[in-house]
Amino acid sequence: MSTASPKVIVVLPTYNERENISRIVPALFALNILNLHVLVVDDNSPDGTGQVVQELARSAAYAGKLNLLHRAEKRGLGPAYIAGFKRALALGADLIIQMDADLSHQPKYIPQLLEKASNFDIVIGSRYAAGGSVDEGWGPLRKLLSWWANRVYTPSILRVPIRDATGGFRVYRRDCLIGMNLDNVKANGYVFMVELAFVAHRLAYRIGEISIHFPDRQHGASKMSGAIAFEAAMRVWQIRLRHRALKPSDRRTADYGE
Repeated sequence: MSTASPKVIVVLPTYNERENISRIVPALFALNILNLHVLVVDDNSPDGTGQVVQELARSAAYAGKLNLLHRAEKRGLGPAYIAGFKRALALGADLIIQMDADLSHQPKYIPQLLEKASNFDIVIGSRYAAGGSVDEGWGPLRKLLSWWANRVYTPSILRVPIRDATGGFRVYRRDCLIGMNLDNVKANGYVFMVELAFVAHRLAYRIGEISIHFPDRQHGASKMSGAIAFEAAMRVWQIRLRHRALKPSDRRTADYGE
């Protein structure tokens, strides 16, 4: 990784995020982080999210810094992130930031994530690290289920020493994303975050966390449902079986071809 000014690419998967994308793009560039770029991975959103990104990319403020990866159809969160990660690596990213476009992952935490990434291969913005919190409007059941999934259920099955395995606000170092071999990551939906965390742990990558506050989205509709949460819980066992034999010597060394 360059010692002068590492190239940082934020990967934003979108589906019907027209209202939010016009808010988060300016917020990201307002951080004034050197060599920051944004890659939007849009699954052919019917609401025209992709067109909004194209219009923004043509403006002088974002020319050469904002890119769109257009996918012909909606194929899920995991494949969208993998496509985005591979494109970011092909574009020469040294650090890749994973986050939602709905502003529940607040850009203000990015400088802390990047600072901590100097000592870790992955840094997670954690709702359950000391000082972390979730939206005040969450009901008691939702809070309990989320806490239990991250602090009890997933750690007991996968033995991953992190507090927010399902958290999707992260920064990865380039060699870590390559070493995890994204071609072997099969999960879709929100359990994709759990699979990446488990693979990284099995390969002995250093995983750190910072505490964040997680507010609910203010615009658009959430993609989360009870059925998705239940499926994710069941797939944790599949992840354990699929990757339990991984060891540090299994790290991939070859870059991805595009």
